[in-house]
Amino acid sequence: RKPPDSTTTTAAAAAMLTQQFATITPRFTAARTPTAASPKRASLTVTAAAQTLEGRVVSVSGTKSKTLLVERKVPHPKYVKRVNKSAKFMFHDEDDSCKVGDRVEIVACRPMSAKKRFEFRRVCASNGSCAAE
Repeated sequence: RKPPDSTTTTAAAAAMLTQQFATITPRFTAARTPTAASPKRASLTVTAAAQTLEGRVVSVSGTKSKTLLVERKVPHPKYVKRVNKSAKFMFHDEDDSCKVGDRVEIVACRPMSAKKRFEFRRVCASNGSCAAE
């Protein structure tokens, strides 16, 4: 027996690959192009620009940087019981007008550092929420 010629095996393999890839349908069709912005993504950018959060100041990490703890109740995906979820956000307080324990409202702004993306808006009433004022 003679060993197979390397050029014929390479050509056969290339032909087989071409035939396999010709049967695969393309991922993106004309209706869904990667450059077209989806309506879901557009709505996210609008809401993120006007995002307002309310919570409790839990730490001061500098002269103008503070951390806000936002707590909310969400239903558990498997069990219907509501569970507490919390998230921390760093914010910029230019006038140093709030202290630890205050209930404050912050609003989204341009990124000021690696973690700070909010700035202080106002201090809320200590026994009520910002929406009540």
